[in-house]
Amino acid sequence: MPIGGQEHPDALAYRRTADAFRARDMDTLAQLFDEDVVWHVPGTSALAGDIHGRDALWQWFDRLHEVTGGTFTLEDHDILATDDHVVALNVMSATIDGARVRVQMANVMHFRDGRQQERWFHPSDMFAFDHILGGPA
Repeated sequence: MPIGGQEHPDALAYRRTADAFRARDMDTLAQLFDEDVVWHVPGTSALAGDIHGRDALWQWFDRLHEVTGGTFTLEDHDILATDDHVVALNVMSATIDGARVRVQMANVMHFRDGRQQERWFHPSDMFAFDHILGGPA
């Protein structure tokens, strides 16, 4: 939290988005994602690629839940925001073949009017990230 306790409105919007994602609260997520949202997911997994639009993103969320057997977690460490960008530093993890796989992430996002417009994922370990997302396609 910045000095003085004031956090950028887009940082707050990201926090609400992450909390709604963890709770699988699709009604709240619908308010926080632009209808034409674009996610850029790197790697070679079946979930890699560009996701265009809220409906496609909802399907991606369902597939993520399936490939991780519902074990996917997202732990935020720091949220940084300006009028142009939100950066979320977090750890994504899931239990894969009986072992917990973790990867540190830097996520860069654009928000407008409190709604996520675009997101880029930057994993510290591409192999672990692909493993969490179901392995190579």
